[in-house]
Amino acid sequence: MRSIQLLFMLFSYFSYSQEQLSIDSIKKMYKTADIIFTGIVIYENITSNTLGEESKLIDFDITEIQKGKDYSRLMVHAPADTMVYEQGKEYLVFAKRDKINKNQFNLIFAEHVCKSCTNYTIKKVYEIIDKTPFATIKKPREKT
Repeated sequence: MRSIQLLFMLFSYFSYSQEQLSIDSIKKMYKTADIIFTGIVIYENITSNTLGEESKLIDFDITEIQKGKDYSRLMVHAPADTMVYEQGKEYLVFAKRDKINKNQFNLIFAEHVCKSCTNYTIKKVYEIIDKTPFATIKKPREKT
């Protein structure tokens, strides 16, 4: 359990960073992530567990899936002290399925994306996808 927490903390470090990541770091995150998507923030909420530990729950309306299952909407858990996710803004998100609660996804990395942004990381993800055999970018499932 301790090693899982350490791993989660290590991955969540990337979510704080606004610096440009190396292609090797992006490739490692790509391999580690169970889902990679771009999505618009619907809301962000701080929650507490029974021990009083706070975490953040971010609800995304998925616009495109670069890796993983085709969800139209997904909630991602993150440490409470990660960056603020602005409602209505679009983000590139790398997340890993929780080993204990299989319905929960934990944030590895997130970065704001927009037409006027450099979008370095998402460009590198597209390069990885192009080099990965049989990889396809999926559109999100139709909303019901």
